[in-house]
Amino acid sequence: MKTSIPISCCLSLFVLQTQAQQQADSLRKQHLKEFQVMESKKSMKADSMSPVLRLEGRLLEIPQNITGVTADLIREQGGIDMKDIVRNASGVKIGYNSSVFDASATVMMRGFNAETYINGMPQRSTMGAIVDDAALIERVDFIKGPAGFLISSGDPGGSINITTKVPKAQRIRQLELAGGGFGLWRASADIGSITKDKGLSYRLNGVWQQQQSFQDFLQTKKYVIAPVVRYNFNPDTYVLAEYNLIDMRSDGGSSVTKIGTEGEVLKDRIGSNYAGDPHLPQSGSSSQHIRLAFHHRFNEQLRLTIQSKYTVNSTNVWYLISDNYSLVNFDSSNVTRRLPVHNEITGRVAAVQAYISGKFKTGSHIEHTVFAGLDYNYSKDHYVNAYGLYAFTFDRTHPAYGLNKDSVQVTGKPALIVRENNWTSAFFYSTSRIYTNWLFNYGGRFTINTPVTINSRQPQRDETAFSPRLGITRILSSSLAVYAMYDQSFIPQSGVDASGNRFDPQRGNSIEAGLKKEWFRQRLLTSIAGYRIIKNNLLVSDLEHPGFRRQIGQATSTGVEADVTGRISERLTVSANYAYIHAITSKDTRKENEGNKLAFTPEQVINSWAQYSIPLTAISRISISLGHTTVTKTATYTPDFDLKGYTKFDGGVAYTHGKWYVRLIADNLTNRRYFSSGDMLVGSIKEGVRTYYYIEGAPLSCKIFAGIRL
Repeated sequence: MKTSIPISCCLSLFVLQTQAQQQADSLRKQHLKEFQVMESKKSMKADSMSPVLRLEGRLLEIPQNITGVTADLIREQGGIDMKDIVRNASGVKIGYNSSVFDASATVMMRGFNAETYINGMPQRSTMGAIVDDAALIERVDFIKGPAGFLISSGDPGGSINITTKVPKAQRIRQLELAGGGFGLWRASADIGSITKDKGLSYRLNGVWQQQQSFQDFLQTKKYVIAPVVRYNFNPDTYVLAEYNLIDMRSDGGSSVTKIGTEGEVLKDRIGSNYAGDPHLPQSGSSSQHIRLAFHHRFNEQLRLTIQSKYTVNSTNVWYLISDNYSLVNFDSSNVTRRLPVHNEITGRVAAVQAYISGKFKTGSHIEHTVFAGLDYNYSKDHYVNAYGLYAFTFDRTHPAYGLNKDSVQVTGKPALIVRENNWTSAFFYSTSRIYTNWLFNYGGRFTINTPVTINSRQPQRDETAFSPRLGITRILSSSLAVYAMYDQSFIPQSGVDASGNRFDPQRGNSIEAGLKKEWFRQRLLTSIAGYRIIKNNLLVSDLEHPGFRRQIGQATSTGVEADVTGRISERLTVSANYAYIHAITSKDTRKENEGNKLAFTPEQVINSWAQYSIPLTAISRISISLGHTTVTKTATYTPDFDLKGYTKFDGGVAYTHGKWYVRLIADNLTNRRYFSSGDMLVGSIKEGVRTYYYIEGAPLSCKIFAGIRL
């Protein structure tokens, strides 16, 4: 009896320990399972077209170079806005972004300005800034070349489409805090319910952010709110309502452009900001976007989509120039008189789309995927420019800041420019698959544009165009395809030149051919493409009449691109690309300009980003990232003169433990000074003197993100 007691106690302790161990193992396995599921849900490459782009199919099979950048890849790189995202697509670069509010309004693709779309609908008209934020982005598609299947006004160089966040099949609870260099503080939240077969679901994104600049006085604040509600009548029918507001404010000015002679550029104090002052009125830019969508699936083969949107972009900026109406420049004694400038820009865009998409067969070996419908688009811009009545003496050798607030805000009579356009198009596109190995993508658009131009010397007339598209893809294996594509674009252009003549619509032609290959069980996509684009009736800045544009005859762009995106293994992810661009003025009303390279176009752009993850425990891992950007020979408006190229390196370290993560991202690791973008003109201020107008790249800075996914 006495011996049975300790035996019983030992047995009891053993059972309890075993149960505890089993519970611990069970909990460990549960955490491991959750961690593995979360990791497996991460997508570093897009496998198929975004549903809002209408054209269906795997990216491997689409006869066009399209790069899809997912929210997971953006988050891995510490992306906050579009300038952080463009590195993931070949031939894409931020152009002359002269304001803190420019953002995606200055993106260039294949040598031309790219248009930005939200869920397949235009985001801006012809003027003004676009403030963007990664908190709204589910994915970004960089569509190289014309995209008639997207909308009638796609630029022949390419387009950017942002697919916004909507309710998903799983519940979403994500909170994130960030801080970093130049006083960066940011808080964001992403909360969403499960999409139900019947009933209401929602998603809400919000951001608060403030940051100083490496340039004196500039300090920005940004607010984002983006609620989305969706109601499913049944699994086949739903309506969706979405509202996005991005509001950004800047104190101390808005211009980030610097000016200097050849001996001054990149040698002054990097923080010098003669275009700013602590007593300038606050500048601001906001974008409000409302979307309503209806989707109905009749059966597995036929679907109807109707969506509309209304966007208002408003910008109100203050900055300083010299009283000779150029950017702040100095006489031989380092003195100038600074003059305030006030710009107000309001752009409105309305769009309605209705289309039917479906699938059917003709015979046993031919399958068709078609969509057809109507688009209506309307845009109107108001641009107001006013100069201050008072100029203020400023000595560069003894800088004194703090202008009189009341005097600064006194301006003269403002100049007003109004641009208005509305156009309608009908379209039909089809992809026919023959014997599984051949795909033919064909169709076109018929567009009617009714321009409304103020102060035009020409009578108003409708402009019409038919824009065809033909693409061929040969599937060589389940993971290898070659393709060729011919596409046209038609872009209505509002406004007038300095003589009051209205601009003709822009027309473009593009020929492209390439090869695509998937590797490592379709986890990695590589592509190589060559193209030639001809763009007629291109608009460029009129250097003889500041504030106006002029229309040249023709520009061509020829180039080669290569992209690599995805996972090489469970531990290693890669995003890398290369682009060679030769973009020139091929025809001009001024013959001396023919053969000149298009301003702001680099000759080569090379980007890379690689991340390697090392498991530490069952539910934790550390990741190390390294990337770079190289830009060579960016053309200017001065013939045969290029801005000096640069190479900068970036990197990061991340630690993940179950649902928690911490990520450190460092930009410009070597702290190199470089031209982010810019121009050079001879004699623009002083006869025979080279004057640089440039935006300087940010110096070394770090961002740290800490978040939880519930």
